[in-house]
Amino acid sequence: MNRDHSVIRGEAVVLNALLWVAGLLPFGLGTLLARASGLPVRLSVATVGLAGLTSLHLAAWAAWGAYGSEAGRWPAPWHMPPERWRRWGWYGLLAAGACGVLLRFGFDTGDFTLPLGGLGVLFSHFLWAPPLALARRGLGEAAGGLGFGLLPLFAGYYLQTGHGLTEILLLGLPLSLAAFNLFLLWGLPQGASPGALTLGARLSPPGVGLLFTVVNILTIAALTFVLLFPAVPLPSRWGLLFLLGVAVLHQELIKRRAYADEARLRWLARSLLLQQLAMGLVFLWGLWPRL
Repeated sequence: MNRDHSVIRGEAVVLNALLWVAGLLPFGLGTLLARASGLPVRLSVATVGLAGLTSLHLAAWAAWGAYGSEAGRWPAPWHMPPERWRRWGWYGLLAAGACGVLLRFGFDTGDFTLPLGGLGVLFSHFLWAPPLALARRGLGEAAGGLGFGLLPLFAGYYLQTGHGLTEILLLGLPLSLAAFNLFLLWGLPQGASPGALTLGARLSPPGVGLLFTVVNILTIAALTFVLLFPAVPLPSRWGLLFLLGVAVLHQELIKRRAYADEARLRWLARSLLLQQLAMGLVFLWGLWPRL
């Protein structure tokens, strides 16, 4: 029994660490995109921005631990009373706010810095915390998709440059679409979980499969667009082909109703997390020769 518990605990720590890395990669991608565009990059801004994003992740995890740990199937790396989770959530928000103020007024990163931070708070802490509790309203998957794709990618670029770039959409859209499906499957209830009001819990199993299919087809189309119409010749085309193959494999599993079988669902959910990580790394690989 103890050995089984330690294995589950170790798996939870690894999965949460991988999720954290997957959430930070788009910010680094946006920062390197600024450098690849021939613009100067301030390491101090990137460091404070990364600290702010990490603080928002802490606030999101804390809100989940305090208000939503019974929903879905995402494993907690450790267990604490809700009061302590709430305290850590406030620590995360205060740290993120301090980073935002420092970036805006200390480093003069632009007028949109604090609104970006506000969106980060909305899509992190209030994903589970009241009064919004987006995840309980069936909006958590969309918020998670933006928070693991377009939003941090744009933030990483904007904090360095003060403006946007169309290439942000080219890279951020497939990241956001893939993250949506990741959170869709992780939001499915384990058995008859009480209070599980995520989008996956609201839909019937065939409905989950249909929505996953639509979003996965859009992900494949977005990756194909990156492959066929790159901003510059890509050294990472083989990585993109690999990502396309993985997306097709996931579609085949959904076609075979993997969402209705617990063992295959667990495998698919973990594969989606690895796909999210691989997508960020392949995009970074594509930018590397331009630095």
